[in-house]
Amino acid sequence: MYYLYEHSQTPHGTRFVRLRDVSLFGCNVGEIPRLLRLRLPAAQNEPYQWHVPVEDVLAHQRQALVIDLKPNNRSPLTSLSLYQLRDVWGFSAHGWTPGMMRLRGISVDGRPAVSDPKDFVVQFVPYHDSIYTFLQFDGTVQGGKLEGKWTAPRKSSTNSVLLWPGPLGYFIRQIHQVTPEAIGFGLSPAVSVLPESERMVGDTLGD
Repeated sequence: MYYLYEHSQTPHGTRFVRLRDVSLFGCNVGEIPRLLRLRLPAAQNEPYQWHVPVEDVLAHQRQALVIDLKPNNRSPLTSLSLYQLRDVWGFSAHGWTPGMMRLRGISVDGRPAVSDPKDFVVQFVPYHDSIYTFLQFDGTVQGGKLEGKWTAPRKSSTNSVLLWPGPLGYFIRQIHQVTPEAIGFGLSPAVSVLPESERMVGDTLGD
């Protein structure tokens, strides 16, 4: 599930107030295609590497796009998984678009606890500031316009995003630019060990 929230700063953290349900996908109704369309150069064709700084674009309205990764969980308050959409990158070519999202964990598997997901205050955990996930859109860019449905693939146990060297290299460069520490994380013995609570969260996200 995807939502539009209003956010503001309080003495106790960031307050999020849910405004309405939204769609991220779909050429006519999706928030990602809508924001991308506003940034398309005239007559732009594929191949096209693009970036939508979602968090920055919505900041002047004090709004945020939030993803609930587990909307059907039977214990929504103890395993609530809310993530703010911060950035989206895409590589439109050959009729489709692999993409990469940068998220911020607001409440990851119920931590920190949120009593009412429609109106709550949280303090961000720095370790959850940049979480990357990959996706694909059924669409591309041609003639300065979005072409295709721009929908996500249907749910399937075998769904995965195939990344050829071009898109993969582009995404790696963006990760290195935004979070350069991520490229070498875990490769050096000098990297500090995470607290036990954060190691557990990391394991959960990798399942």
